[in-house]
Amino acid sequence: MKRSKKIRAFLFDMDGLLLDTENIHIRAYMELTRQLNVPQTFESLKRFIGHSHKVTVKYLIDELRCTPSFDELILREQELYFQILESERPAPLSGVREMFDAGDTLQLKRALVSSSVAHQVSPTMQIVVEHLSRSGPWRDQFHAVSTGDRVQRLKPAPDPYLLAMKELELDPDECVAFEDSPAGVEAACAAGCRVVAIPNIYLQRDDVVQGRTPHVFTTLQEAHANLKSFC
Repeated sequence: MKRSKKIRAFLFDMDGLLLDTENIHIRAYMELTRQLNVPQTFESLKRFIGHSHKVTVKYLIDELRCTPSFDELILREQELYFQILESERPAPLSGVREMFDAGDTLQLKRALVSSSVAHQVSPTMQIVVEHLSRSGPWRDQFHAVSTGDRVQRLKPAPDPYLLAMKELELDPDECVAFEDSPAGVEAACAAGCRVVAIPNIYLQRDDVVQGRTPHVFTTLQEAHANLKSFC
């Protein structure tokens, strides 16, 4: 039987795993659709959690018949998102600090793997790093950063993870990916990583996990308490 290699890196999704940005994005889309006179509820929009903005905006145009251009809709949502983000500056989700510290203690590399584009990731992650009391630019906390504008295909395709592992110079079985959404879990599994699922609080556990991984926890805090089960 082939033995798995030693784990050498933690790969983290961002939205909904490190910070509850999903809530902010949904509220931004709620306000946007209200302004466009096609108001949507939180429930109707949460199905887009874990997907790129292209998927959500395509829905606005194709299904809701919104008339602004694709690029304008994305821009308007981003403006609303950043207004809420900067106003509230939310704290990281439970266990983020512990998992980062554990990675440092174990001398593991760290990567960020997000479908969000770089200009959105940067201010979001700077808030996370500041809450963790880690000095300097947020980018210094990662050995690789894979964002949606750097790959041809977004999650659930494996491309974002394949790019991160290429830059880390590691094989899939040397990496643990932490994901909170169905698309993220599918992407990480397709890339060959060992996957730890932390189901998004707005989604059903079974929908997120899809039977793809035995490593399932309610929070990163719980995952930290069970490190030996997947490292």
